[in-house]
Amino acid sequence: MGIIRLGCSGWDYRDWVGTFYERDEPSKLRAYTSLFNTAEINSTFYSYPKPGLVLGWAAHTPDDFVFSVKLNRLVTHDKRLDLAAGVEEDVHRFCQLMEPLKRSGKLACILIQLPPGLKYSHSLIEGFLAVLPPEYPFALEFRNRTWLTDDAFRLFEQYTITPVMTDGPALPKTMMSSSTTSYIRWHGRGNKIWYNYHYSRMELEPWVKIIRELADDVHVLGYFNNHYHGYAPENCLDVLEMLGVATPQQREARQRLKTGGYVAPVRNTTLSEFFEQETAHGSVEEQLLKFTDEGRLGRGREIRDITILKDEPGLLVADVDGYSVFVDYGGCCILHDCQDWRRGISRQRVCKHVAALLLAMPPEKCILLLEMMTGQKWDFRPYTG
Repeated sequence: MGIIRLGCSGWDYRDWVGTFYERDEPSKLRAYTSLFNTAEINSTFYSYPKPGLVLGWAAHTPDDFVFSVKLNRLVTHDKRLDLAAGVEEDVHRFCQLMEPLKRSGKLACILIQLPPGLKYSHSLIEGFLAVLPPEYPFALEFRNRTWLTDDAFRLFEQYTITPVMTDGPALPKTMMSSSTTSYIRWHGRGNKIWYNYHYSRMELEPWVKIIRELADDVHVLGYFNNHYHGYAPENCLDVLEMLGVATPQQREARQRLKTGGYVAPVRNTTLSEFFEQETAHGSVEEQLLKFTDEGRLGRGREIRDITILKDEPGLLVADVDGYSVFVDYGGCCILHDCQDWRRGISRQRVCKHVAALLLAMPPEKCILLLEMMTGQKWDFRPYTG
């Protein structure tokens, strides 16, 4: 029987305060580890962590706690696994930073998350897998149907790579594992933003059966990425209870989340209020067309892979389809890093990624931002890391 470890993708979210966390804890990781025995670290995708931070993860977590760590986007999204671009050196640098976790027995896996547009290529993938340090455990999450081939799975087996099972709109649900490990990520099934989604018990029941079947042969790692409103810890606790392995403390936390957490939920905008806003200002898309065209707007509508990383009064930070977007309200500036954005900067034109983010925002907030951009001189700049 394999070990089952279930947790969340990240633990430091503002909207978990008052729901999952009673207050704005000085150490949310300490509070998180009191209920879960694993977590997935997303911050390493956006920047290489300082050595002291990794040492802290190893030192300030329980002995039986393990992390899965997302490989930096420089390798997967910027250089797209290209050996000629120097990814071998980048991977080894990343692994060296993770050495404190490995030495302490707290490194469960290094997650290689690929961009949705990266199609399967035998030569590219075999070349990349061949340079991965064999002493580190790796899992690979592809998000393109071209990877669903026997050839890809032969390479996973040859190089001892765990293929990631995902629940989301991009791929069909397929049971996969390496000889030792199964890795599952629940992204959510939201319409505009995948991760803004609450799984029902009925939707989770098939996964409970799958986890039980997998655990007959391999260890199971699973992470809920639907972090909005504290949905991830709630759904993770749901599955632990349905598996019959939840502790009394976990059952108590689940009940609290089911009844609204520590504070009453924020009131949503009513339909009549929304209608008044739309009538007064024109629709979001009408306003957005001042900064883009129908083609880019249409491609933006199709993007579902949107993660809000930070949403504060003066700053909005998001990952859109693997690309970073920074909206600095105080500085009247938007930073982004795709080629189409760079081409449109001089003309103040919005690319599909920024359009997708604006469409995913609450309509009243989006319209306010667009009006600010219309009435003030905003800078569009390239994001350089």
